[in-house]
Amino acid sequence: MHARVTTLDMDPARVDEVRDQLERDDVPEFKKLDGFKGMTLLTERQTGKTIAVTFWQSEDALRQSEEAVKDARSRAAESGGAGEPQVERFEVILDTMA
Repeated sequence: MHARVTTLDMDPARVDEVRDQLERDDVPEFKKLDGFKGMTLLTERQTGKTIAVTFWQSEDALRQSEEAVKDARSRAAESGGAGEPQVERFEVILDTMA
């Protein structure tokens, strides 16, 4: 499994708005992409630092999803008053979530 990790520094007051937008508009589209396994959104409410982690069945699935998720990432940054998102990609070598 592979993961894309996107870090955003958002306006703390807009974190819930961005979460709701992702859940309503973007996650249903992600679920249609080959190899999508899930998403986890983490936030530090005091500072607005937010980390989105999407999980993909393979490195190939992660790479093929790049264009499809780019707009969602941009919308989240704009809606949350964030600067340029930082994006990293990893291989998942341990996962204990059911």
